[in-house]
Amino acid sequence: MNRIENARVLFFDEMPIRRILEFHSDYYPVMLRILDVAYERNIQMVASPVTLSDICFQAFAKGSPVLAREYKEFFTRSSRFSLREVDAEISVQAAEFRARSKMSFEESIQLATAYVCGADMVLTENESWKDASDLNIVLLREFI
Repeated sequence: MNRIENARVLFFDEMPIRRILEFHSDYYPVMLRILDVAYERNIQMVASPVTLSDICFQAFAKGSPVLAREYKEFFTRSSRFSLREVDAEISVQAAEFRARSKMSFEESIQLATAYVCGADMVLTENESWKDASDLNIVLLREFI
């Protein structure tokens, strides 16, 4: 966890968040430790609207609109966890990532959001991101 302790801004890709929301047996304890460290150290945690959209989609698909609204409340009202809106700077950076790395639109928005918000660390399960930018990309499985 030392690597997280030194971060000021920690960006979460969608899958790490889904792992904790789904109580995934391999990743849930790891995600709890990561969140504990982030809250203890006052690390700003950031996600993109793509993550919120995807996890709300899962809630709606399972017939849980109330849960989707609770997710929205968490991402928009948390003091330590923020949702960075997509703006022109993120859009242009996403286009550059897509052109260079052949990544999907959603992936490019995620990575560009991390880049523009100045993330010291990006927590993901997407190994291809390591080659796509000079960001400090950390795979969730590295903590297991």
